[in-house]
Formats: sequence, C-alpha cells, structure tokens
Amino acid sequence: MRESPAHEPRWRADPAADLLWQRWEEAYFAFDMRSGQTHFLNQAAVSVLAALAAGPQSLDAIEDALLRQHGAEPDSATREAIADTLRVMSSLGLVEPIPSR
Repeated sequence: MRESPAHEPRWRADPAADLLWQRWEEAYFAFDMRSGQTHFLNQAAVSVLAALAAGPQSLDAIEDALLRQHGAEPDSATREAIADTLRVMSSLGLVEPIPSR
C-alpha cells in the first residue's frame, strides 16, 4: 500500500445515509430515504461503498482494496476513476471526506 499524502482526505460512507438497495442483474439502485432520490450505482460505486464499510479509508487504501478484489494492476486511469466515483458519490451525499488534521 502506498503512503497517502498528509493533505489527502480519508473517505467514509455517510453515517446518516439510509439506503434501501435493489439489484437487477448488474445494475444497483439505492433509494436514499433522506432525500427521496433513487441513485443508479455502477459496480465501481458499489465496490467503493463496500471498501468503506470497514471504516474511513484513504484513496490509496480504497484503490488497493479494489485492485486486490479484481486482481488488477494499478494505473492512473483506475485511480482517476475511483477519485471521480468518490467525488460523484460525495455530491449525492453517499460518502464524505474526512479532512486530515
């Protein structure tokens, strides 16, 4: 695992999120009881939430967990996809950054 820069936040699943899940084949839908919105989540988003189930994680730790899960090698495209997924999920209120102290 790489050492995260001191300024990089750790991420956590929003503890206030109250999601009802439905899966149809490869599609995941999460109904957010707080907002009344239904979110379509791809496998990457579901994998990120699964990684965060163990507690707050850095981007590096999330990337390492997903690479191990899928038997893949690190590359910049994968890292950027995970970072984008975190940003989108943050805007939806599903995850939140925890700024480093």
